[in-house]
Amino acid sequence: MTIYYFYCLIIYFCSFSLIYTINDDNTWPWKKTNYLFRSNWSSLLNPNNNNNNNQHPVWFIFYYLNYCGYCKKAEPGWEAVAQYAINWSKYIQIGAYDCASESLSIKDICQDEKYPQWRIYCPLTNTTHLAFSSEQRTIKTKPEDILIWLLNKLNNIADQCYGQQWPIKNLIEPKTKDDLDKIIPKSVNKFQLFISDDILLYTLFVLNNSKTIQTEPIYRLAKQNQITKDISIIKGIRENTGQITLQQIDSEQIMKPFVLDKNIISHFETINRKNIATLKPTLSDIDSATVWMINRDLRRGLPDLTENVKSWIKTLYTYYPGSKTMKSFLFNLNEFVKNYTTLSPNEYQTYINSTSIIKLPQLKFDHCNGSDSSKRGYPCTLWVLFHSMTVKQAILAEQNALPSDIKPSDVIVSIREFIGNFFLCEECVTHFVNMTINAENEIKSHRESILYLWRSHNIVNKRLRYEEYTNDPNWPKVPFPTKEQCNLCVQQIDENGDATEYNENETYKFLKEFYSLNNSMRIQTYNLILLFSIVILNILISNK
Repeated sequence: MTIYYFYCLIIYFCSFSLIYTINDDNTWPWKKTNYLFRSNWSSLLNPNNNNNNNQHPVWFIFYYLNYCGYCKKAEPGWEAVAQYAINWSKYIQIGAYDCASESLSIKDICQDEKYPQWRIYCPLTNTTHLAFSSEQRTIKTKPEDILIWLLNKLNNIADQCYGQQWPIKNLIEPKTKDDLDKIIPKSVNKFQLFISDDILLYTLFVLNNSKTIQTEPIYRLAKQNQITKDISIIKGIRENTGQITLQQIDSEQIMKPFVLDKNIISHFETINRKNIATLKPTLSDIDSATVWMINRDLRRGLPDLTENVKSWIKTLYTYYPGSKTMKSFLFNLNEFVKNYTTLSPNEYQTYINSTSIIKLPQLKFDHCNGSDSSKRGYPCTLWVLFHSMTVKQAILAEQNALPSDIKPSDVIVSIREFIGNFFLCEECVTHFVNMTINAENEIKSHRESILYLWRSHNIVNKRLRYEEYTNDPNWPKVPFPTKEQCNLCVQQIDENGDATEYNENETYKFLKEFYSLNNSMRIQTYNLILLFSIVILNILISNK
């Protein structure tokens, strides 16, 4: 059980990749963290001593200096902590305070120590406890390390810091069900037993169930106990007769779908990215590729390449993996161009701008957002679109939804023709066309179509890896997927950690999930994908 909960914690931090930039006025755009000032310090933090029932949360506060480069490097990680703990607000709030704003004559909030600092604010005593200082932090320290340090520290001082209503309970040691009846208050009708020797895992589980913890408290038992037979989680119910019944929960099976390799790269190792970018392709990336090519590339080919434009629009519509709006637009555009033997640029643009009742969305790069406007962008979204189209073709084939005359190589051949006819980078066109010149003979299955494009993409990445003008330093062109992204895919790595050998069966499964129809159409960012792993886990376990 321990390893599953540890992975669930790591999953979120390893995938939460929203990176925020410093504004021009040197203020930090805190999104999830409560930004504290001297003016709101007392109103937010100090408990209302006139109302003992008004329980205030503990605060985890990031003390920093706005001119401190070391502090700025820690800021994105602290934002990730705030995002992770967003549902803990009843018990724990995440805040930040700029000690550079302190008056030289008033220093009751900040202390003259090295920054950054992480402190625990205790509402009962109106004091802070230094929990993780800069001296204890190294370049390898991850945001999850800091959070774990804070939680462990808090558990040691919880009684004096928060009081008896703190939901993390001491270990109980019942020997029989009758002992449970004596330990658990008569007013509690539903509860859970969390069996683990790890207080941290128990703490995380309780806090992630903050919304139900008052009506369904969670008690911890040692792994070796006399009533549960080493079951990870047990639901307890007090019947109308007053007797307690226990229901076993197969928590291991619940958690299996959400387990990722523990060596996934930490969020903290990506904090130097200058732009917001998501690790997983999104709907916006696919739609943006299509908007760009419709408005620019295809229009340039008219009227001479009318038949090529018609052919590509038909292919694009057939295998389009993006939004319903764009799918509807492509259907109407396909019907429109059918009527023309020769289509002029003006007729084409008039239809898009005026005639069509469906308007194209604005360009918005998520996964393909580069460190500056010259990086990633449209070429990146094209790759995303092409990969997603091969996956869509494979899915349609599995559903027997393809015409009998369709060949597995058709999508790659159409992509090759699109690149050859419409893409404007001459060198890129030459390389891609030569690389895929024999696709018709090499691709014999829909599975092979997905892998064929994947191999081709890695060949391009290898060729461009050290190109100064095309390679984004924040998104290095390394073999994909990396071992951190898919541990089962990578069978061998070199001294730089780059994959040199893949298990293609596992890689095929990974690519189908990474570029799948469901993920492209229903999920806006990879951060949301990983967030649901924790949310759904808790819902399933707490399901009444």
